[in-house]
Amino acid sequence: MCSATFGDQMWSTRGVGLTRVLAAIRVRAGPTVSLVFESSQETQKKVKISSKAAVAAEEARKRAQEKKDMLLKELERDEKRLKKGKFLGLF
Repeated sequence: MCSATFGDQMWSTRGVGLTRVLAAIRVRAGPTVSLVFESSQETQKKVKISSKAAVAAEEARKRAQEKKDMLLKELERDEKRLKKGKFLGLF
């Protein structure tokens, strides 16, 4: 992270490249700049957490699709029953 051009905010610089970070430092309004660095261990922890979240999201998608399929089958079964049955229960 790099401090904002002015003010006390910190901006994320993840994935923007060295030239953009250097440009942000060059155009600062003031003599100081604050930088926050990430340790490799912290990065590994984030990777583990994100992979667990991806697995959980995939499982949730599968459960949602199974539920959708089950409801669709139930709807089709009910429609077949209605087509075979009497019209409004009279005929």
